[in-house]
Amino acid sequence: MSKRSEILLVFNLAAMILPLFHPLVFAQTQMRLLTLEQYETQAINQGIQAHLNQLSLESEGYTRTIAFRKTDSPSFTYNRTDMKGETTVNGFPFLSNSQQNNLLMQETTPLGTTMNAAARWDYFGGTRDPASTIERPGFSADVTQPLYLFVKNPVRRIRQGADLNFANARSTFQATELSLRTQARNFYYNVQLETESVEADQRKVDSSKRLLDVTQALVQAGKSASVDIMRAKIQLQEDQRRLENDVVQREQALLQAKQFADLPMNDDLRFVTALSAAPFKRSVDRLLEYAILHNPTLESLQISQELARLSYEAAIEPTRPTFALNGTYNTTDARTQPDLVTHGWTWTSTINWLFFDSFVTRDQAHKAQIAQWVADLNLNNALLSVEVAVRSSFMDIKRTEKQINDMQFSLEQGKRNVEVLRLRFQHGLTNLLDVLNAEDQERGLNAEYLLLLVQFNQAKDRLSEGLGADVEKIQ
Repeated sequence: MSKRSEILLVFNLAAMILPLFHPLVFAQTQMRLLTLEQYETQAINQGIQAHLNQLSLESEGYTRTIAFRKTDSPSFTYNRTDMKGETTVNGFPFLSNSQQNNLLMQETTPLGTTMNAAARWDYFGGTRDPASTIERPGFSADVTQPLYLFVKNPVRRIRQGADLNFANARSTFQATELSLRTQARNFYYNVQLETESVEADQRKVDSSKRLLDVTQALVQAGKSASVDIMRAKIQLQEDQRRLENDVVQREQALLQAKQFADLPMNDDLRFVTALSAAPFKRSVDRLLEYAILHNPTLESLQISQELARLSYEAAIEPTRPTFALNGTYNTTDARTQPDLVTHGWTWTSTINWLFFDSFVTRDQAHKAQIAQWVADLNLNNALLSVEVAVRSSFMDIKRTEKQINDMQFSLEQGKRNVEVLRLRFQHGLTNLLDVLNAEDQERGLNAEYLLLLVQFNQAKDRLSEGLGADVEKIQ
């Protein structure tokens, strides 16, 4: 086979094999498109801060479960003791051995009832006297029920506190999730803003290149001064530097967004949701009503208020009298000669009254009462803060909405001015500086418009965080 034939064969084989691998290569290099909602979901569900938030709530769930199991489920303890020994009497050794087995059960019910039960089996034996081998099974139990005449059920209070602490953790989880949502959307807006800046700068660079070509043609035709070429070159270089700076800032913003959402740093991502500003038609009074009912910070402070009430309730009870009834039962079967079986039960009533403790309980009650007052003040202050935040965000939304609408005319006018001045410059009816000034003015208007879009959406996100839900989903 000739060299030419070998080369043709290789190319034919490559043409047959490469299409088989093309989809795989394309899949590996394909750009991943992310909408705002997709990125937000990724950040809330997969981000490192989101995982920490979820683990905190899960930990509080275990704390609540442990508190409840201690007051509605029994615990069992088993222990066994084996003993062996030797005793020498008048030169004759005698062996002895014994075993003791105990199974203990303890339980506290939500009513405050405490129950204890013990099953016992003892064995005593040895080689001295077979008749002395003894097996002693036995059982005992006691039940204590407090009577809540002057105090309240402390077990019920513990369960209430566990429920409230878990509800507080859930409110904190929701508040953190809303904060993560706001942060995620801000990262997305930053990337979009930097992307728009890069695209605008690229258009400006392309325009400056065309303007330089036109300027050179006009100078060669004697319709413009040669100094305009230098001005056009300086403007092109300035636009290129601005483009390079904005490209770096866009990549930095993208890296920060990837880090926040725990996305691979090497992924080729593009954020495709364009910034927009839909008309905002909700009333501030309706938003305030919703915020008071659903704001997670307010819910957390209300829970703190209830926890402070329970703490005060527990602080005033130590010097009050307590009453309890106690019943016990026991049985023992000592298998001796003859067998001996015993049974017994008792009922006991108890009163306990710490009638003087050097005013320690009084001072603890005052301290708990102060904590109640602090919880009330914190809640009232938070109500005012939420109202201020909602009203401020609402005013920001309406202000930026009006400014965005007013900017529409300015943007169209600025674009038209640039087009007109470029045509006039090409026909020698105006100078280069007028064109450059018009382009700078258009760039400034575009940047201001994009900034207004970001401010509008950020104000809505702050409002959603204050409401406790997405403002777009509130009717």
